[in-house]
Amino acid sequence: MCKMIMNTSVKLFRLSFAAALLAAVSGGAADGPQVDKSFFNGKDLKGWSTSQPKYWAVKDGAIIGHSAVNVPKNEFIWSAVPVKDFYLSVDVKLTPDNRNAGIQFRSKEANAAGQAHGYQADVGAGVWGKLYHEHGRGKLDWNNRAAKALKRGEWNHYEILAVGHRIWTAINGTLCVAIDDPKGELSGSIAFQVHSGPAQTVAYRVKKLVHNPKLELGGLNEKQLLAALPKKEAAAPAGKPGWTPQVIAWRAKVDANDPGMAGQWFAPGYDDAKWKSMNLPRHYETAGLPGHDGTVWFRRVFEIPAARAGQPLTLSLGAIDDMDMTWFNGTQVGGIETPGFWAQPRMYTVPGKLVKAGRNVITVRVIDHGYSGGFAGNSAQMQITAQGQKPFSISGNWKYEAGVTLKSLGLGELTNPAPPKPKPTPPPAPALVRPLAKPAKPVPPFANGFALADNQSLVIIGGANAANCQFHGHLETMLASTHPGQRLRLRNMAWPADTLYTQQRPRNFFAANKPSYGEKDRRPHIAADVVFVWFGQMESLEGAARLGEFTQAYDKLLAELSAYTGRVVLVTPVPAGDPLGLGLDVNQRNATMARYVAAIRKLARARSLPVVDLFNALNGKHATTDGLALSPRGHQLAAAAFAKQLKLPATRNVQLEPLRKSILKKNALWRQYWLPTNWAFLYGNRQSTASSRSHLNGSYRWFPEEIQAIRPELEQLENAIAKEAARERQ
Repeated sequence: MCKMIMNTSVKLFRLSFAAALLAAVSGGAADGPQVDKSFFNGKDLKGWSTSQPKYWAVKDGAIIGHSAVNVPKNEFIWSAVPVKDFYLSVDVKLTPDNRNAGIQFRSKEANAAGQAHGYQADVGAGVWGKLYHEHGRGKLDWNNRAAKALKRGEWNHYEILAVGHRIWTAINGTLCVAIDDPKGELSGSIAFQVHSGPAQTVAYRVKKLVHNPKLELGGLNEKQLLAALPKKEAAAPAGKPGWTPQVIAWRAKVDANDPGMAGQWFAPGYDDAKWKSMNLPRHYETAGLPGHDGTVWFRRVFEIPAARAGQPLTLSLGAIDDMDMTWFNGTQVGGIETPGFWAQPRMYTVPGKLVKAGRNVITVRVIDHGYSGGFAGNSAQMQITAQGQKPFSISGNWKYEAGVTLKSLGLGELTNPAPPKPKPTPPPAPALVRPLAKPAKPVPPFANGFALADNQSLVIIGGANAANCQFHGHLETMLASTHPGQRLRLRNMAWPADTLYTQQRPRNFFAANKPSYGEKDRRPHIAADVVFVWFGQMESLEGAARLGEFTQAYDKLLAELSAYTGRVVLVTPVPAGDPLGLGLDVNQRNATMARYVAAIRKLARARSLPVVDLFNALNGKHATTDGLALSPRGHQLAAAAFAKQLKLPATRNVQLEPLRKSILKKNALWRQYWLPTNWAFLYGNRQSTASSRSHLNGSYRWFPEEIQAIRPELEQLENAIAKEAARERQ
């Protein structure tokens, strides 16, 4: 009997051991889905870790991230449970609901401060349900599917399903993300986030974590989830993703003639003693290689202590303009080799087997196909990191050697559009365009040069000089007086701090959606028959290194405007001066600015648009107050240049000062409407305060009514200006 019991026990042990071994080999799949009961106990933070415990607590069965003051940087709390294929169900509540948070998964801690690298299911105003790759590839699936399902200010049920490279998310039963991401991580950790910024509270009420889950989520079954994935694109020629025949032919010629490829300049033992040095990051045109389009090779040697040998590294280089191939100790570890990703930061993983004690070599081959080229990020982005170690900066001096030029090969700029996969929804229009009213069909281009018709709307966008012309009125006076009897509505929508790269606006400025804190902006978007685009003054101060970026940003803006009107006038910056006698290097500034002016004129020719060249028209006329901003006389000279170059009808010797004063009065009223002094009380986040409401009746908001009352006054003044212009021409 004892022998039977012993034999039975041995058999059971063998069966149990075999099952356990099978589960270990298959990741637990032998037993199917496994609910993880150790993930969160609902009582305390056992099994969770954070670098800043003061932000985290457990209350009413939920993990709470909270701060009553400003949060300096993103904060995360990490689960000790590793995940591969998993399903996570969690309720999330954000207070106030215009803050930001997120759920990291298959992620890792990027540094000792607990920052995250990896997938993030986004939470917050405008980003609920979107998929982001934190400290990595950025936006992955940026859609608005969650908008209708969202319960603002309440609990929202978030589901995440990750199986292999396929990821799905859902909010309140609505499918938000469905992607197949071959470049993504297959394992890592889960973390909850409190985003940097003002005081906030985010609550995560964990429902369930399942390992090796079934393919089901948001009420959808396996067949429905697989059907929701984007269809695979046909393979590119030669089996190279994102490469077109044009890219392949272009690259084949460049690679075949590049001495660095033939000479294996990426080899760790290659002798680069005769190479020059360059301080990175920077565009190389400003550091010894002016006008160089083609390839440039960079090498950096650094030491690794024996204790760190064999440990994998993360190599961050910042953005590289335009393409790159990157080697570590002679082995290629990364590279973006198709055009269009000039602004994307590079972050590559170096396997531990390549990391040697002592001397290590990084080699980067920069492939520039037009305009500026080189390292386009900032110093903080150039670093090497290892798990649990302080980042090591690799900015500073690198050895460099030019490879091959496009000119020597008879090659032009590579114009293949990047990204190979279009976004599922078009990105929002830039701030410069969104206030405009989009017509059913764009206004057709000028037929025979610049001309204005009755009852047209004219809009000015740009920086300081564009914005300040409304304080002088000379340009509008010139337009009104040369078109008597025509009712023209000129709307100056320029802001003094605007550049092509950045346009700061108050919260809720464009009123795309009703805000959570009250009434949306009732002001309608502005019609635009003709748009004057006046940029380049401040941008040119950043030197020739950003000329390529400036050109691309300008061209993108013109493409956006083409959906509204074909009647666009480009205005160049004014020449730099030194009226205060400060000893400025005006010649160098104007030499750089001349290149920006040439780029603007080139864009105008490509789109058959008129140009007002203030740079050459005002050269030598001392038209500024500080070398940048037009003086009152400068604005008058600029208006004359507009009239001459746009071939406005000739004006007789008429008295225009009364007309200009009427225009200045109208412009003052327009600024009250367009740029009210206290935005927060109007349509911002102080709509509920007493100062925004009647002291007699708290339900009545007097400020919006006052702003709306300006519109009919503007129309009356514009009618009066049109009549006054007609009288003065009689």
